[in-house]
Amino acid sequence: MEYIDLHCPSNIESVVLEDEAAELMMEIRDASPTHYSLKIESFSLLSESGIDKFESNVFNAGGYKWKMIIYPNGNTRENGSGHISVYLAITGLNSMRAGWEVNAIFTFFVFNQLRDNYLSVRGKMRRFQPIKTLWGLPKFLSHKTFKDPSNGYLVDDKCVFGAEIFIIHRQAIGECLSMVKSNDLFKRQWKICNFSKLRKDWLSEEFTVGGYNWKLLVYPQGNVTSKGCYISIYLKFVNAKDFNQHQKVKANCSINLKDQINGACKKLSYCEWFSSTAPTWGFSGYMPLTQLYDEKNGYLVKDCIVVEVDLKVVFKHSVRNLS
Repeated sequence: MEYIDLHCPSNIESVVLEDEAAELMMEIRDASPTHYSLKIESFSLLSESGIDKFESNVFNAGGYKWKMIIYPNGNTRENGSGHISVYLAITGLNSMRAGWEVNAIFTFFVFNQLRDNYLSVRGKMRRFQPIKTLWGLPKFLSHKTFKDPSNGYLVDDKCVFGAEIFIIHRQAIGECLSMVKSNDLFKRQWKICNFSKLRKDWLSEEFTVGGYNWKLLVYPQGNVTSKGCYISIYLKFVNAKDFNQHQKVKANCSINLKDQINGACKKLSYCEWFSSTAPTWGFSGYMPLTQLYDEKNGYLVKDCIVVEVDLKVVFKHSVRNLS
């Protein structure tokens, strides 16, 4: 890649000075424009015809449709008088989704017919959106530089312009945290009978809290490491199977085992995030089986236990692609 050197006209440098805010990058290269080239065979006729601007045919680049717009005598509305002004306009807006935006870095070219290479001018990233569908360079090239025969841009009244567009795809991940403002506390009891005869896990019917479905899960003889020693009690998040990896729900939960004789209860609480990878939260060692089966404690009466759940959904959280 060859940068502008002393062989190039000194007034090329002045283009950079005229538009320092645009952070232009200028270079000479051999390769032709990747996306679009426009050859004008009678530039003087176009310049003298009274036509303010010329719009190219639609071309595709980066998955979008574009037009190149050239002002042969400069866009006077943007102080481009005495220059050639070049712009890119995004088209096909009817097929774009609501709230669309396209971030792009574009490069404009003019062909040096004497040296068989291109002067390229690249600007900084621009955002195309419904309120701004056109970006460009009002002072792309001065008429003095363009028409100087030694520069090779205009030969036999012919010239070639071009454009390349690099689309910047936003892959940033953003988080959306939704706080559920609710004073409603869900409370429900289940009486589980024939408890001593249960050999597998016991699962309640579904119930809805905070717009989500839940179930109470009880292992009468314990689960995994607590098997045979403790009763295990959990809350199961039914909607977890429908969640993607970035969605989760935080809930305050209290699991209470009622003392059916004395009116007291064993109470354990937690506040945790439920998700597709953590669909169940609770206590594997909720209570030793020896304590549960001790009749004077009142937890097991006539082979029945009473489990109460207090539940409140406090947060909803998701991560989405910001595109």
